[in-house]
Amino acid sequence: MGMAAIQNNNIVHNGQTIRIEGSKVINFQNSNQGYSLDLKLWKPFPFSTNIGWNWHKSWNIPELECQLKIDNDQDHHILNTLTIVANLYIVKHNYDKMEMESIGCKGSPESVFRNGISILRQLKFNTTSYKNEYQKFKIVVVITQINSSQQSVIDAKCSPYIFVDSRKHARQQALNNNIQLIIDPFLPENLDKEFVKKERKNQPKSLLKVDNTIQGLINYFTAPNIRHKIKHPLFLAIKFDKCVKLYLNQQNFVKNSKDVVLKVQSILMKSNQERQDTDKGMALLFQIDQTNELEFKKVYEITQIFENDIFMLYTKQDQIPESYIPVEDISRMKYYYKQLYPNLINQKSGMSFKLEIQEDQQIQKQVKLNEKDYENQIDTHLQIKQCQQQNQQQEDYNNNQSFNYNNQVSNYYNQFQQQQQQQQQQFQIQQQQWYNNMQQQLYQQHQYYMMQQQQYQYNRFY
Repeated sequence: MGMAAIQNNNIVHNGQTIRIEGSKVINFQNSNQGYSLDLKLWKPFPFSTNIGWNWHKSWNIPELECQLKIDNDQDHHILNTLTIVANLYIVKHNYDKMEMESIGCKGSPESVFRNGISILRQLKFNTTSYKNEYQKFKIVVVITQINSSQQSVIDAKCSPYIFVDSRKHARQQALNNNIQLIIDPFLPENLDKEFVKKERKNQPKSLLKVDNTIQGLINYFTAPNIRHKIKHPLFLAIKFDKCVKLYLNQQNFVKNSKDVVLKVQSILMKSNQERQDTDKGMALLFQIDQTNELEFKKVYEITQIFENDIFMLYTKQDQIPESYIPVEDISRMKYYYKQLYPNLINQKSGMSFKLEIQEDQQIQKQVKLNEKDYENQIDTHLQIKQCQQQNQQQEDYNNNQSFNYNNQVSNYYNQFQQQQQQQQQQFQIQQQQWYNNMQQQLYQQHQYYMMQQQQYQYNRFY
C-alpha cells in the first residue's frame, strides 16, 4: 500500500483547519533547498476483494518511517539544524465541504526528524468504520517545518481508503447490511417521494432538494437525515435517470421494460448467492461533468460506500465494456416496478425458502443415506441402547456391592471400636480394683506396724 501526495486539501483537527499546500522547499538562512520525501510502511495492510484495504481497531498501526533527503547531498547536514516534525492524522471525508475531518488516534502522532528520519509508532485507530456509517478512513502524514514559532507545511501524503473494524462478525454484519440495501426491493412510493437534505444541528438550518441531477444525487447520499439510503440499482436508474444510466451485459439484456425489472432483481438475488467476482451482470454509469473537479471528487467518494461485488460503477462512458448495452425507456420501467413489487418480494421470499429447503436436504442426506442404512442405524442404536442398559445395570450392581461392602466395613469398624472401648473400660476397672486392693493392703500393713510399735513401747516401759 503506497502513500500518495495530496494538494489543496484541508484537515479539520480539534476545530482548527490545517491547510495542506506543500511548498516542496525547506527554508534555511534565506535559501530554499529542494528535497524528496519517502515513506516506508514496515508492515503492509491486508487487502480483501470485498472491502479493500482493511485493519483492526485493536492492532497497532504498522510503523511508518519518514525520510527526508536534500537534493544536494553536501548540504544534508542542514536537516539537523532545522526543526522538522511529522504528524499523523486519521481522517474521514466531509462530503459537503470536501474537507478531511480528523477523528484522532490513540498514541502520540507526532515525531521530530533526527538525521533526516522520523518514525511514527505505537498508534491505533480509536473508532471503526461501521460506527461512522461504514465510511473508510485515510492516514495522512503532514511534514511541518517550525521556525521562529511559526509552522509551515512543506509536504503531505495520504494512504488509500482503509476499512477499520473491531470484530470480524461486526465487519461481516456491516457488509451484509450494505448488501441487503442493494438487493432488497424498495418500496415503490420512494420513486415519487420528495427527499430533502437537512443540515446538521450545529449548522445553520437549510433544506436542499434531492432532484434529478448529480447535485441531487450528492445531496441524497450526503444527507444526515436520510437513514438507510437505498442503493438498489433500479432506484438509482429510475429516481436519477437524467444522470445515472443502467447497463446490462449481452447475456442478460432484454428489451421489454417489464422483463428488465425481473431480470435485474434476478441478477441481484443470484449474485448474492454466488458472489462471483468474474463478469458482473450489470453496470451503472454516473454521468458527470468531467471538467468539474469538485463534482467528480464528490461522486467518486459516494461510489465508495456501495461496496459490492454485484454490479460495476463507472464515471466515464468509454470505460464501460462493449458487451454492455444501455437500458432505455425508464418511464415504463418505473410503471412496471410498481406493478411487479409484490412479485419481487415473493421472489426474494421464495429464494430464501428454497435455500432453507436445500440446507434441510443436505442435512437429511448426511443422516439418511438410504432406507437399508437407516434400518441398520436403528438396529445399531438399539444395540447401543441395550449395551448402555447392561452397562448401567452392571454399574448399579457394582455400586450396590460397593455400598454393601462399605456398610459391612463400617459395621466391623463400629464393632471393633465398641470392643476396644469395652476392653479399655474393663482394664480401667481392673486397674482401679488393683489400686484399691494395694491401698487396702498398705493400710492393713500400716495398722499392723502401729500395733507392733505400741506393743513394743508397752513392753519397754512397763
